[in-house]
Amino acid sequence: MTAHPAPLCEVKVDAIWRTFSVNEAQLHFRDAIKRCPACHGRVTILGTYGLQPRLALSHRRSHDGCPSNIRHYRGVQSRHPQPVD
Repeated sequence: MTAHPAPLCEVKVDAIWRTFSVNEAQLHFRDAIKRCPACHGRVTILGTYGLQPRLALSHRRSHDGCPSNIRHYRGVQSRHPQPVD
């Protein structure tokens, strides 16, 4: 069985948006502002921190135009109504 790659998020580092895996973002940029690379909505990192940490992105405000938010996605990609720029 192959492992799924860690989700990606964008982190604002020195006024520039850079893409990192969720694991890297949580480890090195815990307090920095993070956004979804697909819709630019603000996200937070959720997860369990036991022997095998499992991290995931969660939009702060749900948006039905983001393909990374499978539960709410309606099939047409669009920018978040409250993008983080």
